[in-house]
Amino acid sequence: MPVIKAQGTTEQSDKWYTAAKRHAIIGCYAQTELGHGSNVLGLNTVAVYDQKSDEFVIHSPDITAAKWWIGGLGVACTHAVVQAQLIINGKSHGPHLFIVPVRSPFDLKPCRGITVGDIGPKAYGGFATTDNGFALFDHVRIPRDNMLMKFAHVSKEGKYTPPVHMKLSYGSMVKLRVDIVTDAAWKLGKAVTIATRYCTVRRQFHNPPNFKFDNSHPEAQVISYSSVQHRLMPLLSTAYALIVSGEAMYTQFNTLMEQLEVNNATMLPEVHATSCALKSWSTRRSTDGMEECRKAMGGHGYSIFSGVSELFATFVPSNTYEGDNFVLAQQVARFLLKQLQNVVQGKEITSTTAEYLNTLAEGTTDPYEFQNPNEEILDPNVQLKIFSIRSARLVADLGQQVQSGREWSDLNMECWSVNLAHAEYLILRDMIRKVETMRATPGQAELADTMKTVSDLVRSLLKYIVAVLTLFIYL
Repeated sequence: MPVIKAQGTTEQSDKWYTAAKRHAIIGCYAQTELGHGSNVLGLNTVAVYDQKSDEFVIHSPDITAAKWWIGGLGVACTHAVVQAQLIINGKSHGPHLFIVPVRSPFDLKPCRGITVGDIGPKAYGGFATTDNGFALFDHVRIPRDNMLMKFAHVSKEGKYTPPVHMKLSYGSMVKLRVDIVTDAAWKLGKAVTIATRYCTVRRQFHNPPNFKFDNSHPEAQVISYSSVQHRLMPLLSTAYALIVSGEAMYTQFNTLMEQLEVNNATMLPEVHATSCALKSWSTRRSTDGMEECRKAMGGHGYSIFSGVSELFATFVPSNTYEGDNFVLAQQVARFLLKQLQNVVQGKEITSTTAEYLNTLAEGTTDPYEFQNPNEEILDPNVQLKIFSIRSARLVADLGQQVQSGREWSDLNMECWSVNLAHAEYLILRDMIRKVETMRATPGQAELADTMKTVSDLVRSLLKYIVAVLTLFIYL
C-alpha cells in the first residue's frame, strides 16, 4: 500500500490503494528474484510494452527471474507490485513498478500464466507465520495503466517520459528502511526489557561470593553483577537512541515525500544514504543485542518461553532484506565521497548529514587534544566533535585509497568502517538534539538529565574511540 501511494498517480491510488485498504485485494511487493536481490538494476523479469494491444507483457525469461522471498505471496496475496525491466521497442529503460494480478480474489486460484507458491521454512524457525513465496510469469498481459506512473510515464503510442530522478522508484525501499530502523529499536527494547526484568528477579550466588551454603541471606540479584550491567544497560540506551533516530528519519523522509510531490528530488540522495546507514547499523546492533540479552539470561534464555529467541529469529534476516548491509555500506560511502569532492574543490557541502567533513580543514594527522578529559568526555559538543573527526578521517582515507587506484571491490571493508562511523555520528547528533529539545520543553525538562545519561551510555565505545584518536591519530 505505501508503494502504491508513493509511486502511483491519483487515479491509480484511488483504485488500488482503496481496494487494498478494504481488503478487496491483498497485495505484496515483488522485487527480489532468485538470481538478484540487492542488485535491483540486474533484475531479469521484463515488462514488454505491446502498442497494438496497449498492454504490458510480464515475463520471467528463466528460473533465475523467479520472484523469491516475497512476503504474503506464498498463499494469501491476490496482487503484486512487481519490479520489472521496462522494455519499449526493444530498448530497456530500467526497473519500473507494475501491478500484476497473481490470484483470483474470489477463489485464490493462480491467474493464467502464473506459477506461484511458498518457498518453505526459514532459518531458526523464524517467520513461521509469514508465507514467503515465489512467482514465475509466462507472458502475462496487464493493461498499460497497471504501471505505476506518478514519476515515469508510458503513453499509448509508446513514448517514455522518464522521472526527474532515475532512482525515484526506489523511494518505496527508502520507506521500508525507515520502518526497519524504528522496528529495530522496539524489538531490541523488548528483548532488553525481558532480560533486565529476568535478571532483576533471578538470584545467583552471594555477593561477595560466599561458597559456603548460607540460607539466612538471599542470593544476589543477577542484575547487581557488573558484567550483566555492562551488557544490558548500553543495549537499553541503544534502543532509546534508535527510537530517537527513527523519529528523526521519519521527519526527514516525510519532507522528502512532500518535495517529491512537486518533482523535487534534491533530498533523495541524502535521505537514501541516511536510511542505508541507519538500516545497516540498527539491524546489526539490534540482532547482536538480542543475542546478548539471551546470553545474559543464562540457560533459561535459550528456552523459547523467554520470548527473546523468537525476537531474534524473526528480526535477524533484516540484516539482509531491503538491501544487504554490506552492499548498503557502499551506497553510503559513495555518497560521502561525492561530498568529499566538494571539500577538495573548495565548494560548499550540500548535505546536512555530512557537514563534519569540514573538520578535514583542521588536518588529518593531529590527535584530538583534551584539556580536561574527565569532564570534557561528557560534554556533548566534545563528543560530537570526536565522532565527526573519526568519520571525516575515514572518508578521507577511503578517498585516498580510491585515488591511488585501488579497485572498488577491494574497499568493501573500508566502506563498512565509513558506514558505521557515519551512522554513529548521526545517532549521536540526534540524541544530543533530543536532549536539548527536552530541556526546552515544559513537562520534559525534568527527564533531560536522565536522557543525557542514556545518550552517554549508548556510546559505551567512546573511550576506545578517544584512545585511538589520542594515541594513534587515525582510526
